[in-house]
Amino acid sequence: MKSKPIPQQEADHPELTDAELVAGCIGKDPHCWERLIHRYQRLIYSIPMKARLSTEDAADVFQTVCLKLLENLPALRQAEKLSSWLITTTTRETWRVSAAGRRSNRVMTEGGDSEIESLSSIVDNRPIPDAERIALEQEQLVREGIVSLSERCQELITLLFYKKEESSYVEIARRMNMPVSSIGPTRARCLEKLKKALEGKL
Repeated sequence: MKSKPIPQQEADHPELTDAELVAGCIGKDPHCWERLIHRYQRLIYSIPMKARLSTEDAADVFQTVCLKLLENLPALRQAEKLSSWLITTTTRETWRVSAAGRRSNRVMTEGGDSEIESLSSIVDNRPIPDAERIALEQEQLVREGIVSLSERCQELITLLFYKKEESSYVEIARRMNMPVSSIGPTRARCLEKLKKALEGKL
């Protein structure tokens, strides 16, 4: 059975820094590991999905990156580099899975075992473009900023900006049990709080 990303937890714990979580993981605290994965699961999973891998392949990438993170925790004491390390590791694993899939398809089409090469030679070690890295890191900072808001603000921002299908104000008002006329002012207050949470970070 394929491993899938850890489901959405009730809430993150922004009061714990990455350094504290890494230290807790090294100290064998399972709660720190759960919190660390929860904090970064969307960042990790977004990379193979943006590369248009299948859901199954994206789950495999997620699992592999989590295993590599677990193995490399002692070397990641500089926790401010954790996000960058995850982006690099996930991107390279995504390249590997994508290239392996293309290679497998070509071998199946052409036939012949002589065409099969070691998958280790397929990994793309090109540096990740700065613009792509910065965009991913900023997306992660925004996610962490949203998590620091109240549950009501989190829900409203999710409904307004993160749902694949756009919801009408009437639908949002019904789901959040609030007047339609309150959505605009509430959104403004929530976005202002988010802006303050992100000051100096973006």
